[in-house]
Amino acid sequence: MMRKTVSVVLFLLLAAVLDAAAAFDLRLAGEWSYDTNAFSSPLPTGYDLNDGFPNGGEFLKRMNLGLHLSADVYFSEDSRWGLSSFISFRFPYQARSTIPDGVGTDWEYRTEDSLSRQDTSFFCGLGPVFRYRRGGVEILLPIRFSLGSYDWFSTGIVAGVSIEPGVNVFLTDDFFLSFAASYDAHLMKFLFSLRKVYDPGYIMLTAGLYAGAGFRFGG
Repeated sequence: MMRKTVSVVLFLLLAAVLDAAAAFDLRLAGEWSYDTNAFSSPLPTGYDLNDGFPNGGEFLKRMNLGLHLSADVYFSEDSRWGLSSFISFRFPYQARSTIPDGVGTDWEYRTEDSLSRQDTSFFCGLGPVFRYRRGGVEILLPIRFSLGSYDWFSTGIVAGVSIEPGVNVFLTDDFFLSFAASYDAHLMKFLFSLRKVYDPGYIMLTAGLYAGAGFRFGG
């Protein structure tokens, strides 16, 4: 229900501004991405079990292949900025989890294949996009507020900030190839729970690359 609502809101917002826009870009791309909440190697040790972190936690390293649909709206032909949105589906093909194993002071980290516990992730976002064009090449910098889930919204909704520097290479006036890097900092998880509003200490980072093609309408 939540993902349908987010998709409908994004669609209605784009439809509302399309009539007034001088240019509307729509692109579809294939994506490779890497998710992790582990930021050091070796992982930190020595926390008290009562702290719950890292003991009782999970350090995840996950690789995905995905589909990335994005749309940019520019309100005048020569505008250097506009409104950008995206929808991304990421399908895991490799995942390793490092989990504290043991009791008291007698414990160590255990690493295991956790692909069977992973689900398709879904994220969408909305925010400003800045562009610079020279000839048939256009450099883009979308900065978007993102929402999504790693478990199809069964436990909560994840919020963060997404940055996707990229390049459009126009083969015709309307058709272009698109290449970009992506960085999505998932900084907060709001829980569907009566006991806790959010998951304290939650963070997950996604880095990725995508390549695809798109069309420009208007402009």
